[in-house]
Amino acid sequence: MKILVMSDTHGKVKPVKKLLDQYKGEVKTVLHLGDGARDLLQLKSEYPEMDFVAVAGNCDFAAIAQQERILTLGSKRILLTHGHNHSVGVNNQRLMYYALELKMDACLFGHTHFPEILEYESVFLMNPGSLGNPRGNAPSYGLLTINESITGELMYL
Repeated sequence: MKILVMSDTHGKVKPVKKLLDQYKGEVKTVLHLGDGARDLLQLKSEYPEMDFVAVAGNCDFAAIAQQERILTLGSKRILLTHGHNHSVGVNNQRLMYYALELKMDACLFGHTHFPEILEYESVFLMNPGSLGNPRGNAPSYGLLTINESITGELMYL
């Protein structure tokens, strides 16, 4: 199962639509990790074959009520969060321990606008970076693959 992961689009719908068109038929689930979650959700009616899931970021101003969600995809438990409530701008340590405490297989987060993939003990962590306002790199997103394990890759526009 392949999942499209994005974050921090900040009102820029064009790259979101471009990715949805590119991965139509290839991915069924699309995740937005906040700060522009509305950018994804406003396209929902154009892509009825895709499941859209989003969490609120610090700039979403109540557009999405949930700041965190736990999904079960396949047999894997995945935490979705923007990350600002876990101080990811400083380091990822609080978030890693939180994911371990919740017994997550993966934790997906945004906020920093820097793409990264980490593995800590049994938890896979991914920040897809920013599609709308990248810092120091090209606009980026992530592709998550769930089989018997979780893998991911960072992609750039």
